[in-house]
Amino acid sequence: MKKVKIKRKYVLLALVGLFIGYIGLRYYIKPEWFDSEHIYHKVYNYKVSDVKPQKKVIQDINIEFIYDKDVEKPSDGQWEESTRTDVRLYDNDSVLHVTFTDKSKATIPIFTSRSGPAFSEESIDSRLFKKLSYRFPELHVNEKSSTIELGSVLMLYQGDTLFQISEASTEIQFQLKNTKTGKLQTYYQYGGAPDFNYFRPVFFLQYQSNSTAENQAFFDDYDTSKELNYWDTRYDLGSNTLDVKQDYAFYNLFYSNQFSNLPVGISTTGDTFKTTITETYVIEDVDGGDKAVKVISRSKTYTDKMTYTTEVLDKKLNNSR
Repeated sequence: MKKVKIKRKYVLLALVGLFIGYIGLRYYIKPEWFDSEHIYHKVYNYKVSDVKPQKKVIQDINIEFIYDKDVEKPSDGQWEESTRTDVRLYDNDSVLHVTFTDKSKATIPIFTSRSGPAFSEESIDSRLFKKLSYRFPELHVNEKSSTIELGSVLMLYQGDTLFQISEASTEIQFQLKNTKTGKLQTYYQYGGAPDFNYFRPVFFLQYQSNSTAENQAFFDDYDTSKELNYWDTRYDLGSNTLDVKQDYAFYNLFYSNQFSNLPVGISTTGDTFKTTITETYVIEDVDGGDKAVKVISRSKTYTDKMTYTTEVLDKKLNNSR
C-alpha cells in the first residue's frame, strides 16, 4: 500500500506540473500555440491612466478650404504651387490650422465626432453658434447642421479656448518592438476602463492570415512627425489590437500624445479678431504611391469684421460649395 501512495503522489505532482506548464505557455510564453488566428507580440511598458482633459488658448487661426481637381479655381489673385501629402487625409474638406499661446500647433478637420481629431458633437451646437454670431452682427444665416459646424469655427477669435471633450475615461500607453528594426515604438489608445488581470501579461495581436508585408506595414507606418498621427483600425477589426478588453475603444491607435487626439470644444474667451483664410485647389496627383498631390494655394488675413462677413461668412454659410 505504501508504494501505491508514493505513485499517486508523483502522479499528482506531475499533473500539477503539467497544469502550471500549460498556464505558463498559454498565457505567458507561447499563447500563439493555442490560438490559430493571431500572432502575439510582446507589449512593453503598459500603462493605464485617467484622461485629464487639456485646454489651450488660441493665438493664430488659419482656416483652409480644400477643393478637388474637378472644382474650377478662380482666375484672379496670386497663387503658389506646392506638393503636399496631407491634402487627401482631409477628404477635400475644410480644416483648422491653429497655433496656441504655448507655441504648439494642431490641425483639426472641421466636422464633429465623438473621437478625435475633430470637434466634439457635445460642444458644437446651435447655442454656441448663436453666441458666436453676436460677434458678427451683420451676418444673417439660416442654421443647418453643416452651417453650425463650419460657422462656429469661422467665427473664432484669438484668445478663444479649445478644450478636450471625450467619452474616453482612460488612456492606455504601451510600446511595441518593430519586428524589422527592433526599435520600441510608443502608442496611445483611448476608451473605457480596461478589464485587466494583473496576473496575466498584455499582448498585441495581428492576424496570421495577413501577409508578412501587411503586418509589417503597421509597424512601418509609425512616424510621430507625419501629418496622420494614428493608425486607423476600423478596416482591420480584430487585427493590430491589444488583447485587453474594454467597454469600448476608439478606432485609432495614436503615435503621440497630442492635444488633438481627442475631440475638442470651444470656449468664447477671446476678444481679438484676426483670421487667415486659405484656399487650396488640387491640380494633379503625383506618382509615388504616397498620395502626394500638386496644389495651388492662396491666403488672405482678415482683421476687419465687416469685410470678413462679406467676403467669407456670407459666402461660406449662405451658399453651398
